[in-house]
Amino acid sequence: MASKIGDIFMTFLLVIIGLALTPTVATSTTTAAAALSGAAATLAGLVPLFWVVIILAIGIAAVYIQLQH
Repeated sequence: MASKIGDIFMTFLLVIIGLALTPTVATSTTTAAAALSGAAATLAGLVPLFWVVIILAIGIAAVYIQLQH
């Protein structure tokens, strides 16, 4: 049981660090999107959204797997 709690704690730590890096990702993609045009600029603007969705999906999946067993 202690191993599961440790794994869940590490997952939450990963999610918190990933979400704390979100402003850095958003700033970087905004800077990169300024040099792009058209569809590339639009896709570069969506990178922070995908970043947050992936971080949350990793966290949810890891907690689900740990609590399933």
